[in-house]
Amino acid sequence: MAKADTIRDIEAANGQKVPDSLNQKQLDELLALATRDGAEKLDAFSSKLTELQGGGKSSEKAAPTVTVRVNDAIAAYGGEFTDPGTREVIGKEPTEVPLSPFVREKLRSEELVEAD
Repeated sequence: MAKADTIRDIEAANGQKVPDSLNQKQLDELLALATRDGAEKLDAFSSKLTELQGGGKSSEKAAPTVTVRVNDAIAAYGGEFTDPGTREVIGKEPTEVPLSPFVREKLRSEELVEAD
């Protein structure tokens, strides 16, 4: 089935518009959800559409950020940390970083402190 036909079928099934930037495999997945029976079909369709549009990655609701720096003892000898997940370098200067598990752990151990 051509992309245009699949898009038209999805819109006919549940009234939702879908971007033509999606590939045929993605459109086929959406069509299967759009034509399903049941009250949850619209939620499942919407979730899948968001995921396919890249929202699954970036809509993981933007991670909260926090401004931190290394504690005074670590700063005294020029120490710094690099968050392995985000690759953010945290040193003696206040730096705004995502509140990742690494940053949370370093805050708990007081190796990082929140900065103003």
